[in-house]
Amino acid sequence: MTEQLVWVTIGVLVIFIIDWLAVRNSWRKVEYGLKPAALVAIIIWTLFASKGLFSPLIYLLILAQISGLIGDVFLLLNSRWFILGLCAFLIGHLLYIGLIGWGIIVVCSHFGVRNNIFLPLIVTTLAFILMLIVFYRIIAPKSPHLTLPGRLWASMQVYGWVLGGLVAMSLLSVMIANIYSYSMLYLPIGAILFFISDSILAYDRFNKKIPRIRVWIMMSYHLAQFSLAVGFTNMWGSFFKQIQL
Repeated sequence: MTEQLVWVTIGVLVIFIIDWLAVRNSWRKVEYGLKPAALVAIIIWTLFASKGLFSPLIYLLILAQISGLIGDVFLLLNSRWFILGLCAFLIGHLLYIGLIGWGIIVVCSHFGVRNNIFLPLIVTTLAFILMLIVFYRIIAPKSPHLTLPGRLWASMQVYGWVLGGLVAMSLLSVMIANIYSYSMLYLPIGAILFFISDSILAYDRFNKKIPRIRVWIMMSYHLAQFSLAVGFTNMWGSFFKQIQL
């Protein structure tokens, strides 16, 4: 990590911490500025971290982060913008899944797959099923046809399935290739933190209010976005340079 990137990383973390304090102490005006600023800081960090690796992959990663930024802005507004915020995050997740899938194909085609390919496939399938069980048994609102508009309930289901797919794909990216780096772990860590953040948010909004839970939502969300950025840029830096992409 260059000295310049170290300072950018420190700046990102400082913005995170101040925003968490703003959420914890209900400094709403501060939060309105810092919540979008956190994603802008992650985008800037990505640009610094990917220096010399500019390609359509970087642009897609930044586009996914911009989708998160747009989702943040919508969620800062009143509840009628919630579905649009959900759709923005959904687009971001689909881009993340596409990037992970492309990375799996490229890395496996150059380094091969593990001898026991069925084990990672079984583990990721079970992880996806577990995500859906958690969603439908714990997170999803009870009697949704009575408590939610049909369009919102349908959007939540699509979002839950896609988010579960993100977790499963991130786990597969670590387990399937015949090569390993600790930096690969940032992808599943980021995806799982995203699932935790969105699960808490959905439960608090649609099931039962949890006192002072918003700070945990924002902490897990920011760390999720940052972990995914670190995971992608490290994967491209460590593997893709070896295969001259």
